[in-house]
Amino acid sequence: MNHRDLISGLFLMGLGIGVFLVSLTYPIGTLRTPGGGLFPLLASILLMALAGVITFQAFMKKQGETAKPFFSGKLAPKRILICLVALLGFRYLLPFIGFGFSVFLFVLFLIKYLGYYNWKVSILFSALTAVAAYYLFQVWLKIPMPTPF
Repeated sequence: MNHRDLISGLFLMGLGIGVFLVSLTYPIGTLRTPGGGLFPLLASILLMALAGVITFQAFMKKQGETAKPFFSGKLAPKRILICLVALLGFRYLLPFIGFGFSVFLFVLFLIKYLGYYNWKVSILFSALTAVAAYYLFQVWLKIPMPTPF
C-alpha cells in the first residue's frame, strides 16, 4: 500500500465532500439555466470520483511499487519550460487569432512535443479539443470568446 496516495486520496475525498455540501446551499438550477451551485456540485462529484480512484489504487499497489514521474530527471526543466512557453503563446496569440485556433495550436503543441505522438494523432486530438471547447464555451455556455481581427 502506498501511504502518500492513500493520504492524498482521503484528503481529496474530504475536500470533495466539503465542496459538495456547500454547493447544495446555492441554487443548482438546470443545465439550460445553471445556478451558482451547479458547477461546484459537478466539480465536487468529479473530485470525489477521482479521489476514490486514487484511494483504490493506493490499496492495490504493492509495497515499494512507485509510479513513473511525469517530470523525470534531466528532462524536467525542459518539459516545464515547454509548458510555460505554450501557456504564454496561448495567452498572447488568443486576441490575434481567436479562441478556436488558439486552443488548437496550444493542444497541438503540447501533444506533439510533450506526448511525442505522431502528427496524425496530434492534429486529430487537437481539432477535437478545439471543437469541444468552442461548443462548450460559445454555444452551450454562451460565453463570448476572442475572435480574430
